[in-house]
Amino acid sequence: MDPRSIEYLLRRRPAETVEPLVRALSAELQSQVPEDQLRALAYMAGRRLAAQHSIGEVRTLAEFEAFANDTLERLDWGWMQVEETPGAVDILHGCAPLERCFGEGVQGWAPAFFEGMYAEWMRQLGAGERLDVRQILGGSLPSEVMRFRLAHESSFAQ
Repeated sequence: MDPRSIEYLLRRRPAETVEPLVRALSAELQSQVPEDQLRALAYMAGRRLAAQHSIGEVRTLAEFEAFANDTLERLDWGWMQVEETPGAVDILHGCAPLERCFGEGVQGWAPAFFEGMYAEWMRQLGAGERLDVRQILGGSLPSEVMRFRLAHESSFAQ
């Protein structure tokens, strides 16, 4: 397990009482809404949350990382780390409570919440409309860590 994950899990608060309610809502949505629409909904919800937690005067990626980790800590939504790569910015996100909050079987759509959240924050930092954030699958990360990438939309073409 990633040492940052262990540190985060040791500081975690107990689950809030709202989680059973959100899991029930999630299960109902999953039974009635196609996964691509759930992804779109999660993405927009992530954008909305990021708008409600604006980055304010943050201007650098280091300041953004500190801001995001502070916000995630307060929300009990894990930790993140920014990695600059050639032509992109990667965001590692660990200990996201997706199954705890939304229930089982949500890995196909729930990470889009973080895509939307990070996309909105990157736009607040000045990223252009042609840049987007998407989850990058594969790699050798521990199972509790997801990788997201901010890059030009054409790099995600299918």
